[in-house]
Amino acid sequence: MNERILTSAQLEEITGYHRQSDIERCLMRQGVRVLHGKSGIFTTVDALNAALGVKSESQPNDPIEIL
Repeated sequence: MNERILTSAQLEEITGYHRQSDIERCLMRQGVRVLHGKSGIFTTVDALNAALGVKSESQPNDPIEIL
């Protein structure tokens, strides 16, 4: 898996919430954009950094490989 993508399990650990709806609500409240997939919600490190006001380490044209 791509290390720049944060999975539902990782987001659960980060937020402390267990239900997908609670995790999503918490992230949306903080300005983190999320996507919905078969295994639940996910986001990217760049989206989390953007919400925190931290400059992204990746370059705009870096390809993201999703497996």
